[in-house]
Amino acid sequence: MTDPADPVLLFDEDGRMFILHEPAVADELIESVDEFFEGYDGRGRPVRAYGEPGHVALALATTEPQEETVRSRVERYYFVFAARHLTRIPPQETDLVAFIRAVAEDWIEE
Repeated sequence: MTDPADPVLLFDEDGRMFILHEPAVADELIESVDEFFEGYDGRGRPVRAYGEPGHVALALATTEPQEETVRSRVERYYFVFAARHLTRIPPQETDLVAFIRAVAEDWIEE
C-alpha cells in the first residue's frame, strides 16, 4: 500500500477544507472511518480512510491524480467558506503539486 504524499487536503460533506500536514497522524484528526468524506494527497491523488475507530489511517485510493476535482473542491471552499475574506482567492499555481502546497500554506482556520 502506498502512503499518501503530504500535505493532504481533506473535505467534509459541506465542502469545508482541512489540511493534514502529516498523513501518518490521520487518527488525530479523523476519529473513525465514518467521519471521512473526501481527501487528496499532495500529488492530487484521492485517498481513503481505513482502520478501527481511534486508529484511522489514510491510503491512496488510486495512483492517478484528480487535478480537475482537486481544483474544483478548493475553489468551492474559497467561494463558500473563505468568501468573507475580501482578499481571499485560491492560489493560482498551474502545477498541481505547487497548487496543493500553496493551498496548504494559505489555508486559514475558519
